[in-house]
Amino acid sequence: MKGRWSAAAWLAAVLLAALNLRPAIASVPPIVDSLRDSLGLSGSAAGVLTSVPVVCMGLFAPAAAWAAARWGTGRTMAFALALVAVATAVRPLAGVGLLYTATVFVGVAIAVGGALMPALVRARFPARVGPVTGLYTTALITGALIGAGGTEPLRTVFGGSWRASLAIWAVPAVLALVVWLVVRPSSAAPPAAAAAELDWSPWRDRGAWMVTLYMGGQSLLYYAPLAWLAATYTDLGWSAGKAGGLLALFSATQVVSALAAPALTRRDPRPAIVVCLLLTIVPLGLIGVSPLSAPALWAGLLGIGVGANFTLALTVVGQIAPTPAATPKASGMAFFVGYLLAAVGPVAVGFLHDLTGGFRVPYLALVGVGLVTLVVGVAAGNASTRRVLRHSDPAGR
Repeated sequence: MKGRWSAAAWLAAVLLAALNLRPAIASVPPIVDSLRDSLGLSGSAAGVLTSVPVVCMGLFAPAAAWAAARWGTGRTMAFALALVAVATAVRPLAGVGLLYTATVFVGVAIAVGGALMPALVRARFPARVGPVTGLYTTALITGALIGAGGTEPLRTVFGGSWRASLAIWAVPAVLALVVWLVVRPSSAAPPAAAAAELDWSPWRDRGAWMVTLYMGGQSLLYYAPLAWLAATYTDLGWSAGKAGGLLALFSATQVVSALAAPALTRRDPRPAIVVCLLLTIVPLGLIGVSPLSAPALWAGLLGIGVGANFTLALTVVGQIAPTPAATPKASGMAFFVGYLLAAVGPVAVGFLHDLTGGFRVPYLALVGVGLVTLVVGVAAGNASTRRVLRHSDPAGR
């Protein structure tokens, strides 16, 4: 009974931590107009407040491995949660300088916390990496939905204060930190590893590169439609409200598929990777060539595909390193390269739209990216499966 309670408390602490790694980013877009009017920001300057944390999620992810090696994963995650709470609380309190500086610190904290998640899960639940990854991925997506959907109502509650509606998201981060410190979920001492494992670097590992490219490809296939799906349909004459509803459907279906995806993996994630990437590629092509035939169906299927792929990518990231202690190295590299690659997606779609005057070519280009991601995704699943089998049976039996 005590062991079950310990595992449940550990899982609750991890899910609470994951839930707080997105609201600080997602809470800005709903109140961006009020923020711009109050501070006199241009549209591009306001957009930086959302893009900076995403860039930081890539740039600072490798720092998680260094910090975890120095202070341990549990303490490093506690520091990340504390930094999220403090930076979220202070960023709207003064002028523009503090707003941007604190936003950078939010991005650093989210980068470190996100890169540690696969290591924490693998160390505590080595036989259930997929299902637990699905749970914390769902928590990440849910946190983004709560941040995006709750900020404007909170602004109304606070008498129209955008500052209060941003700062309030520090409260659940403090709660997560308190629970984390009480439960203290840290990885167990790793078993003795061979010298080759201690010196392992994902930058010299072909399998880790396949995992990294899969992470980047599936992220690009998420961020590009996230940025342009609503605009695709307003360009076709839809109202902003109707197009926003389509984007909400795209986001909501991700919660379901992120949670369900691990059930498809069993010991081999490759069939699930193929199915879920096809569920991403086909709707992208249909939106490109026939956007008005069944837009709700296309958006729903696309959300299912990208939500499941996020879970699957995090699962193979969590399994590719030779030991749990080396997992932050793998996730640091995957997030560093992956998120920087993903940041190209929205820009490339916008460029192709300006070049061609429509969205057909951009979506067909995303189909091409999806097909490449399918190839590297299968290779990533193959590398992950071999690594898991090697870890479970070092003698090769």
